[in-house]
Amino acid sequence: DDFVVMCNNRTQAEEALILVRSHLENELKLKLSPEKTHIATFSEGFEFLGFKLRSNSRTMREKSVENFKTKIREITKRSLNFDDDLITQVNRIVRGTANYFATAFSHNRYVFRRLDRWIRMRLRCMKFKRKWKTDNWRFRLKYFRRMGLLSMQDFYPQPA
Repeated sequence: DDFVVMCNNRTQAEEALILVRSHLENELKLKLSPEKTHIATFSEGFEFLGFKLRSNSRTMREKSVENFKTKIREITKRSLNFDDDLITQVNRIVRGTANYFATAFSHNRYVFRRLDRWIRMRLRCMKFKRKWKTDNWRFRLKYFRRMGLLSMQDFYPQPA
């Protein structure tokens, strides 16, 4: 499986890599993936399990955002019906993604707000069977809330 080893400096990280590689190959008969194995500073950041981790932020990585949008696109085509079943399907995807990425240590509030707007725009376009236009804004947030649409921001932990 995946794991991260954190060290104080590059020298320690290189020594740790040698030790980990040796232990995995000799004791557990496993090999490290060369594509996934690298040494980086925390300020440079690195991607791990769908997150982009840096010294000052922990957000969804771009690939995770695109995967989320792809799932929503598949079920919100303008040729499909806009009904309660659709809202249920969208909520299922929203709930799963938000529960995974809305952690106390993450900084996804802005990303979630952006994705919420994007979902509502997709649903407006679907309802009116046309691309985004200013008159599609007739359906406000209140309308989607009444239909039962979940907001990703609602899953974000509130500050204590």
